[in-house]
Amino acid sequence: MIFLRLLRILVIRNIREEKFLTFLSIIGIALGIGLFTGVKVASDRAIASFESEIRGINPYATHEIFDSSGTDFAEEIYRDVRLFEENSFPVIKTFGYLPGLNDTIDINGLYTLKVAQFLQLLRVDQGAGQGFLQKGADWEAFYRTVNGILITRRFCEKHSLKKGDALQASVYDKKSVLRIVDVIDADALPANTVIMDIGNFQEYFHKAGYLSRIDLATDQHTADEIRRTLSPHLELEKKEELFRNRKALVVSFRSNLQFVSFISILVGIFLLFNTVFMSVIKRRTEIGVLRGLGADRKTVLLLFTVQGLLFGAVGSLFGIILGQFAAYFSVIAVEKTISTLYSTITISDYLLTRRDVFLALLLGMVVSLLASIVPSFEASKIRPHETSREGSFEGRYRRHQKTVSVAGILCILSGVLIAYLDYRKAPFAFPLLAYSGIIFIIGGFTLVSPLYLSLMLRLFRSPAESLSRSMGPVTIGDMRGNTHRFSVALMSVAISSALIISLLIVIFSLRGSLEAWINKNITADVYIKPSSCKANYCFYPVSNEIVGIVRSFPEVEGVDRFRGLHLGLFGKKVVAGFADIGVKRKYLHRMHRDREYEEILKEMEGNETVAGISEYLSIQYGLGKNDMIELQSPAGPVAFRINDVSSSYSTTSGFLYIHRKWLNRYWGLDDSTQMSVYVRSGTDVDEFITRLQARLLPSYSLEIMNNQELRNKVLDIFNKSFAITYAIECISIMVSLIGVITTLLSLVIERKREISILRYLGTSWAQIRQNLLLSAGITGITGIILGTLLGSLMSMILIQVVNKISFGWEIHFRIPLQFLSAVSVFIFMTTVFAGYLPSKIARKTDPRKFISFE
Repeated sequence: MIFLRLLRILVIRNIREEKFLTFLSIIGIALGIGLFTGVKVASDRAIASFESEIRGINPYATHEIFDSSGTDFAEEIYRDVRLFEENSFPVIKTFGYLPGLNDTIDINGLYTLKVAQFLQLLRVDQGAGQGFLQKGADWEAFYRTVNGILITRRFCEKHSLKKGDALQASVYDKKSVLRIVDVIDADALPANTVIMDIGNFQEYFHKAGYLSRIDLATDQHTADEIRRTLSPHLELEKKEELFRNRKALVVSFRSNLQFVSFISILVGIFLLFNTVFMSVIKRRTEIGVLRGLGADRKTVLLLFTVQGLLFGAVGSLFGIILGQFAAYFSVIAVEKTISTLYSTITISDYLLTRRDVFLALLLGMVVSLLASIVPSFEASKIRPHETSREGSFEGRYRRHQKTVSVAGILCILSGVLIAYLDYRKAPFAFPLLAYSGIIFIIGGFTLVSPLYLSLMLRLFRSPAESLSRSMGPVTIGDMRGNTHRFSVALMSVAISSALIISLLIVIFSLRGSLEAWINKNITADVYIKPSSCKANYCFYPVSNEIVGIVRSFPEVEGVDRFRGLHLGLFGKKVVAGFADIGVKRKYLHRMHRDREYEEILKEMEGNETVAGISEYLSIQYGLGKNDMIELQSPAGPVAFRINDVSSSYSTTSGFLYIHRKWLNRYWGLDDSTQMSVYVRSGTDVDEFITRLQARLLPSYSLEIMNNQELRNKVLDIFNKSFAITYAIECISIMVSLIGVITTLLSLVIERKREISILRYLGTSWAQIRQNLLLSAGITGITGIILGTLLGSLMSMILIQVVNKISFGWEIHFRIPLQFLSAVSVFIFMTTVFAGYLPSKIARKTDPRKFISFE
């Protein structure tokens, strides 16, 4: 009971008196928690979308039969499978694009008569238990309508659709019309799920005799028996194993996003530290009196720890609200990035779950505890005779400055060594050691910051005196007397600056490397692919008639037919691209001259089975030039010698580059999923594309672009992929701005007596404002300098270690001096601006009150 009264007097009263500071602290916590929660929800929902796609429509299926190269296969195998397991369900599927709705649908052709009971698609009165269809399901219409589809209620609500509506869709390389026969009321299904009868699917899309997979609800023994009867090009795997493999593709993407967003929470720790510390300073006299009356250290420690936890709880609650908004926009960015780099997904659920809310609250409380424990411990050490000694805190800190600085240097060295170990050995698939090293380095810079500030203040003494002869020495002396207080604000600015600088260096370095990759690989005049394909690589072939029509134009000199497949390598699926290497090499010189690359392509045209691999595969599996890899094909295993290792920015799952003559020999395919067209020199490409569209688009649904349009599209995808990163940078600047404000406000509150004395000695309010602005400016400059060092070190680790392990991209280090200069100036100006608010509050100080106390 006594503790609660003390809590009300020392903590609650302070919160009421300092409403604005309380608001700033809560907002700072809320921004960090909200951003982290939003990014986490978006990435978690992406993984859930992968799982839903793999599990398929039938939740009871335990295994799946599929073609090892990811293509559709002949349905004759289904008859053999049924001899072993009656609960086997054939599926043929594809993705369709709805241009009018700007959305993607997952079209599943099912043997609906057989799976109706499993899916519970029948109404309750038809004896199938709980039904998902709305009343009045017209099954006769569903079977008789060759383009009839069942669509989910959530998708209908999202786009205001209803039963009987017709959808204009791009499916494969054709324009199709899909008619909604009924609506599935099933939350368990992904929102973009569309169901057709398998016979209607095969007839309408001209896929008679083909399946995409066979789902099995069976035991392991039966699955093993079925596996022994399958052709070499067919695989049978557990659904859980497929999900684990697919999940592994995006784990690095998710973890990298969450780590970067976590850095903004670290900035919030410094902010909350400042706020609780300021409460301790303001209540120093009451704490001393309380200690004099017999209160023990534990009571004081708990009082201010509770204050920090209270801020953390309220900030986390607001952060959950902000996190819901952040999740909505994060889902859009994550969905676009994953659909482009990995495979098409649709994320319709962005609402926070109870687990998300609990984790956000838990994270907020842990962060608050870490931030408040140090100032709370300092408050517990206050003795009654220290209540009038303003510098007692700093005195204790200064005695341990050397020890703390040495510990900081050791932390920085340890962080660098840990990151270097990850660079040399990469013991984990995820760059855990590199991220741990970054945390160690940030901690080391934090411990070194007081000593660093002390040294910098010596350098700034003369410039400060030049700016203001009267207040310059006062400001420097003030900051030297409160080194540790200002070092907290300095680190808030430094971490924000480091995060922004490191990400800018990474982004611009990656952009420069990407532009070089574009110049090397995007060399054709015209590019053609199905409109339904929104990823970098397509896996459903275009009609052979399209190739013939394109070649019939007199302007066309060469057509590079590209075929994408998913092939297994060391138990993982990678993208394999089969291309007309001769056509590629013949016209390469038009836009890119690379003798070494031409020799590599020339070697691929020979009789030896050679392949190029992405650097990601080289890092993951220790592969290099002249090593051998084995790929499974319908004709059996084929050994390829590696003749090239290069970066592939178009995928992060690994990439193989092979001559398409081996596609025909070993995979029995001669079709293409994308085309690159080379026209005669002097041809008006735009006019040629216009005539090509007039010939093709009435019958086919294709995306036709010229060279520059494709380059722009690649760069646009790149920019959108970093949309979340830019949001993180903005929030970090906001949090650091709040940190500077709270630091200067705490200085004003603690120095009200000195301010009153200065006023009586003739100092004007303008000079006091000048003192605070000068303090803010020095904090900003020193923070930016330290942040530049920290950011450069972080960027090197992110590029050389994190990037190599996570994505395998070759990134050439590039420092965007103009942008970094502009950002540094902006951060400095915002920091100086942060000094205006404390100066206004200082003006409200009543000198008579404090002079009478003296």
